[in-house]
Amino acid sequence: MMKHIVCILPFIRTQARYFIFLLLSHCMLAQEATIAKEMQLFISESDSLDRIEEMIQDTFYQENDIALGLEYCRLYLERGKKEENDAIQLFANSQIAYITFQQADYHEALKRSYIAARFAERAKDTVSSIQNNVLLGSTWYVMGIYDEALKPYLIAKELAAETQNSSNEVLCLVNIANIRAKLKRYGNALDSFNSALKILNEKEAPFSPQDKASLLSSLLGKVLCLAELKRFDEAEETYKKGIAIIDEDYKKSVAIAEKNNLEIFKARFNINLGKVYYEKGEYFKSLGFLQEGKEKLKKAGLQNNLYITDFYIAQNLSKQGKNEEAMLLLDAIFKRAGEDSYTDRIEEMYTLAGDISKIQNNKEKEAFYLRELKDILQKKSEKQSAAKDLLYEDDIKKYELENKKLANENTQSLADKKVIMIVSIVLVGLLMIGFLVYHKRAKLKEQKFLAIIDAISKKATEPKPLKTTQNSAIKDEKAKAILEKLSALEETHFYLSENATLHNTAKLLQTNTTYLSKALNAVKKQSFSQYLNKLRIEYVLVKLKEDAVFRSYTIHAISKEIGYKSATTFIKEFKNKTGLNPSYYIKKIKG
Repeated sequence: MMKHIVCILPFIRTQARYFIFLLLSHCMLAQEATIAKEMQLFISESDSLDRIEEMIQDTFYQENDIALGLEYCRLYLERGKKEENDAIQLFANSQIAYITFQQADYHEALKRSYIAARFAERAKDTVSSIQNNVLLGSTWYVMGIYDEALKPYLIAKELAAETQNSSNEVLCLVNIANIRAKLKRYGNALDSFNSALKILNEKEAPFSPQDKASLLSSLLGKVLCLAELKRFDEAEETYKKGIAIIDEDYKKSVAIAEKNNLEIFKARFNINLGKVYYEKGEYFKSLGFLQEGKEKLKKAGLQNNLYITDFYIAQNLSKQGKNEEAMLLLDAIFKRAGEDSYTDRIEEMYTLAGDISKIQNNKEKEAFYLRELKDILQKKSEKQSAAKDLLYEDDIKKYELENKKLANENTQSLADKKVIMIVSIVLVGLLMIGFLVYHKRAKLKEQKFLAIIDAISKKATEPKPLKTTQNSAIKDEKAKAILEKLSALEETHFYLSENATLHNTAKLLQTNTTYLSKALNAVKKQSFSQYLNKLRIEYVLVKLKEDAVFRSYTIHAISKEIGYKSATTFIKEFKNKTGLNPSYYIKKIKG
């Protein structure tokens, strides 16, 4: 069953036409099916590939025979491999990926969507590339492997922007924002939600159902991010905007399904507003909105959302000293979730249960919840490792080897061996002359790199200085207050946002740009721009050292992730700060 909310593109492309992808929510997991001999011959030998693919589609979506449809797909895939036909393999892998995703067979969906995305890329089929990267990202997402989920969504977003398909670009932006929120990068997530809303605001009404869902999802996610960033007034305003849109659409709606969908969105908005009031410390008010949202979700049977809602309610009850009630809710969640490590926020739930047991001085229960938490983390880690290992199984290895073989065949040199020999002799001479210069420069770079690594290691082991002592020598009380607020704001990584301007930062600190500039100049001897660049470069140095996934990003993607609008500016500031190019630094870290 689906455990998280994700958006996937609602269609699959064939050479002949588009088919609507139906949600097969009531179908049972597919059992093995037997293919009749005449059908085996048809799939294996027919020259009419369009008819084969149409028949497979009809088996899935008209006859709802999932088991047979999968057997057809696997037989068709074997034909594609045998004939080395990329188009067949793209179609078959895409179909298997979508169906197994719906059946919660995420390992198979991951494998097939990955292969399909690579075939689509090789075929330069942009539409299929978008769809399969979105599905790949969605699969990583529901497995809770958020860092891996981000990469295919970023690829899909760039492709959608290139094709000027604003609806798909917005859908990708919303999912990118949701993933960044899961990674607790709330500033970056907020930027992505705002980017999606900006594109939607520029579109003409009426919106398509996909765009309307993206609009409400963006506002919904924005409420949560603003709450985490302690921007409570903006969170409440965003909530009101979302509810107003829902109420207006509800009046216009005729279809029962559409009305139900709007009611579910309203319930989620109430739950997120409950989270806002929890963060504000208004626990009684928070409980009211959470209980209201919970009733709607109960009727809709959205189990995972109920887990989260009950968790938020338990947090409130604990804050109010009602620990027995909180524990009853948490134990009920654990019982319903069973051994499912994919349940969202399950680690936080067990942590809360352990904390409450500690307050109640129940050491036996505290130890029990700690063991359960370790067990959940272990199982989750094993599942994630198994998922990543899938990408090195035979089918994918074979695909990568085929790609390398093709690349080698296309790049074989036709130059005469004698000419190569002469050129080589000349080049060797030139290289010998430049070797000493290069060696000297390389040694200097190495020294700079080691100094950076040493500084990062020392900083990690040193105790953090108390915030009160950092500004104790400042005589100007106003400047002191501003810098103390600024120091607290740094903990939210606000500087990683593209919107981290002097004006916006002053607004967050509830001061003006003049006072902020003067405080920075007087105490830190920096302009705001210098201060911002220093924080960003210090952050990226540590992030690149510690995060292998982050190191796999392109320089352009890294610059975007830390708030730079231009990769050129990032490279310049990185070099100014370190004396090295970011690409050199990444290479040395990997080495």
